[in-house]
Amino acid sequence: MDKAQHNIKTLAALQPGEKFVKILVDTSFLPHADLEKALRIQKKLGNKKIISEILMELGYLDENEHRRIIRKHGRLFLIGELLCELGYISLENLQKAEDELAKDSHIRMGDLLIKLQMIDDRQLAQALSEQLSIPLMHIDIGMVDQNLTRQFAKSFLSTHSIIPFDVGDKRVSIITSEPLNANAIAEVEQQTNKKAEVFIAAKRTITHLITKLTSGTVKEEKDGGLQVLEIVDSIFLSALRDSASDIHMEPMLDVMRVRFRMDGVLIHKMDLPLELSKRVIARLKILGEMDISDTRTHQDGRISHTVGETEVDFRVSTYVTIHGENLVLRVLRRDGGLKSIEQIHMARGILERFKHDALDTPTGVIIITGPTGSGKTTTLYAAVDYLNRPTTKIITLEDPVEYVIDGIMQCSVDESAGRSFASSLKAVVRQDPDIIVLGEIRDKNSSSVAVQAALTGHKVLTTFHTEDSIGGLLRLIDMGVETFLISSTVVSILAQRLIRTICPDCRQTYMPNKRIANLIGIDDETLRNHTFYRGIGCGTCYGTGYHGRTALHELLVLNEEVRAAIINQEPSHVVRRISCDTTDLLSLMEDGLYKALKGSTTIEEVYRIAPRSNSNRSVEDIIKIMGGKNED
Repeated sequence: MDKAQHNIKTLAALQPGEKFVKILVDTSFLPHADLEKALRIQKKLGNKKIISEILMELGYLDENEHRRIIRKHGRLFLIGELLCELGYISLENLQKAEDELAKDSHIRMGDLLIKLQMIDDRQLAQALSEQLSIPLMHIDIGMVDQNLTRQFAKSFLSTHSIIPFDVGDKRVSIITSEPLNANAIAEVEQQTNKKAEVFIAAKRTITHLITKLTSGTVKEEKDGGLQVLEIVDSIFLSALRDSASDIHMEPMLDVMRVRFRMDGVLIHKMDLPLELSKRVIARLKILGEMDISDTRTHQDGRISHTVGETEVDFRVSTYVTIHGENLVLRVLRRDGGLKSIEQIHMARGILERFKHDALDTPTGVIIITGPTGSGKTTTLYAAVDYLNRPTTKIITLEDPVEYVIDGIMQCSVDESAGRSFASSLKAVVRQDPDIIVLGEIRDKNSSSVAVQAALTGHKVLTTFHTEDSIGGLLRLIDMGVETFLISSTVVSILAQRLIRTICPDCRQTYMPNKRIANLIGIDDETLRNHTFYRGIGCGTCYGTGYHGRTALHELLVLNEEVRAAIINQEPSHVVRRISCDTTDLLSLMEDGLYKALKGSTTIEEVYRIAPRSNSNRSVEDIIKIMGGKNED
């Protein structure tokens, strides 16, 4: 251990979050100077905050990085420390519980926190799942092999809060609220002569199920109601913890499959029995203020819910299938969703042009385009945040408002309240705004309003659904907007995609497929002279090799040559060629190539995500336009 590491560990000793600091030091995750600064701040605050909270407030650590470190090193933490790191309890409550524990050493910390009503058994189960990397499972009596459970005495099941529920040729599945009870697990293995596969559940769930299995005295309705509430809350919590963008609940022939969209890819999380899933769907429809009695019509709703201590909105959509209602919930976090313009992963060269040549222009239309789920709204809000000044009036029209920004006037479309999109458009321009933000250009009417507002001296920011920047221009023409109006009002079009980044916990060097590398513009010499990376798959990334996402951008800033091509209604390939030659337009594919060279993502992922585009630029030219090799 060098002197700097020793000094940091000494400074962190006996301060809240000491173990987290040791992990950061041992893994060299942060510069020593950043850690020392955070530790000094912690000491000045009287040790009233854990160190990870201070590091996130300083911007040295983001929530996803914190989450990944906790998941990877969970076994190093005591359960109370872990609950505090995960945000289930405050540091003050942890310190109170530690004082109580010192008076009674016979009680475990988890049980004490439940007794003090600082957490419930479901939160304890979730934390144990995080700590031990053991799956949290929702179980119903229909999933239990009752012939298997009859082999064990009720006293054994109750005492150890354990249920063996399924058996195969080589393994026996066990669900328990005490996954560290090695003796009980060993007893099940010995009695069945099978290797145990362990799952975690809340203690209350285990107790109710044991009662039903052994006596049947618990009323089904009450038990089912309790279980449904627990399952819904647990699914929400798990989605939030995994940074899922969407929750998919899909009816199958025998079960309801639950999958999360994580980093743009669906990951299977659990299966629910059909009878239980019907009650879960009903609960979600009630929360979303939807018609619970109507199971034959597609419906939409919105849920506002507190998950842990976080306020979250869910946009709900039901789709009637041959097996029942399919639900998709879009997760809209109210905290942590708003990013600054510097945090949206633009290459330095593109970022400087976007700020100075697009956002800083006094009037005109700025369009952010891409397919659904490409991060358009995040970029739009980042641009609005950049433009938000005390001297500027910004007014928005959105459906719905996803992030609240202090200091701007935000309006959400609500047909039932008489705030239709069309009527709100007319009202917006009468509010004397400097900047108008339209959540989306939907039709000829909204595109005409955007253009007319720009003609009268306003700056307009909006989003659009097209494949690339040139496609945005052509779609405006298709909507019936005159070419001379487009050329005189549109300042820039930013196209983007989200692409998965390599998992840092299983990142290794590799040689990419030569054919795919050539297809995205990497020649053989560049392949030989650069180091490329990929993830081989681990627990952090669920075996995918990817963890988190970054954005690819294609920025077109219109100049006189491009405007002339629009007025002349030149075909798209001609407009693209002129844009590349005269405006330094870089395609989404070229930005992907650049990020693969930087080691952020893989060549295969770029090929999968980025639209195909021909480029005559060399790799060196791309790097130069993007901002250079040494970009952070």
